[in-house]
Amino acid sequence: MKYLKIAAVAFALLAGGMNVEAENPENDWVTIQNGKMWKDLDGKDVQAHGAGFLKVGDTWYMIGEDRSNKWRPDVNMYSSKDLKNWKFERKIIKNGKTHPDLGDKRMIERPKLLYCPKTGKYVVWCHWEASDYSASEAGVFVSDTVNGEYKFHSGSRPLGVKSRDCNVFVDDDGTAYFISTIEENQHLGLFKLSDDYLEAVEYTELFRGMSREAPAIVKVDGTYYMLSSACTGWDPNPCMMSYSKSLTEGWSPLEQIGDDIAFDTQAASILKIEGTKGTVYLYVGDRWMDPDLPESKTIMFPISFGNNKCRFEYFDSFDLNVKTGEVENLTRSNRENMFKQTKKVIKRIVEK
Repeated sequence: MKYLKIAAVAFALLAGGMNVEAENPENDWVTIQNGKMWKDLDGKDVQAHGAGFLKVGDTWYMIGEDRSNKWRPDVNMYSSKDLKNWKFERKIIKNGKTHPDLGDKRMIERPKLLYCPKTGKYVVWCHWEASDYSASEAGVFVSDTVNGEYKFHSGSRPLGVKSRDCNVFVDDDGTAYFISTIEENQHLGLFKLSDDYLEAVEYTELFRGMSREAPAIVKVDGTYYMLSSACTGWDPNPCMMSYSKSLTEGWSPLEQIGDDIAFDTQAASILKIEGTKGTVYLYVGDRWMDPDLPESKTIMFPISFGNNKCRFEYFDSFDLNVKTGEVENLTRSNRENMFKQTKKVIKRIVEK
């Protein structure tokens, strides 16, 4: 009788259209492979450079620069439930359509995505720039839905400050911040945003005169950690880490993590994956000009934080389970990594 009941339940599940295989925990694991172009579910190159991420329900949304047109980037959106299999949603900010100057007099770099609980709106902050980098402005776009068409809200220097490479951060209390390299790449600027996330209302200057860019902030056990790079154009340089108990003051001296070229990457985002069994942090960076701008690679690998330190080690591949918050089978090819680093160092020496 017991076996008949089991058979009946199995038949009912199948008859109801339930994918029994999808409920198998073994199917929640995916393998992330670095060093190759990511492909979407249609087999096309994922164009989302300088990526920003937002989790809505059980779905991750990724936006980034579409560099298929090289120097006229606009913004693509993709979605995934496992951070490997990406569905192309749409071009959420489009050259010549979202704004008349976009794709001609203006371009977008490093778009980042926020959800504002007060208004129920989705907000994109980005580097809103002229072709000669003379504008040094921040752009803001808004949508009623996460994957809708985003409308231009504003483009200006936040609180009158020249702003370029950027990121966003939302604190535990819901306060949102825009952080960017400011005043001709001399310093970092931390801009507190209004409750609707649409305007900068306060400004704090950080790392004065230290020429940092590509900032990425995460909060772990009450401590803020920031990763950033030096300003060397498209060439990689060491990733530096700093920590503080306050966003606006008390940041520790910069400390190098990883190798001398950040494993040929520059930080784009730090993802916090909270699962049923644990929490894992993923570093997402760009491997620029590999070999050219449109084929720049998105690189992802697990990192960890604790005791004012960041463990920052590159892996060619690893297995990830976003439901449980676990990683395993971390592998690296020292020979390949050393070869890539040697090429970059030689290139830099020759150019000097």
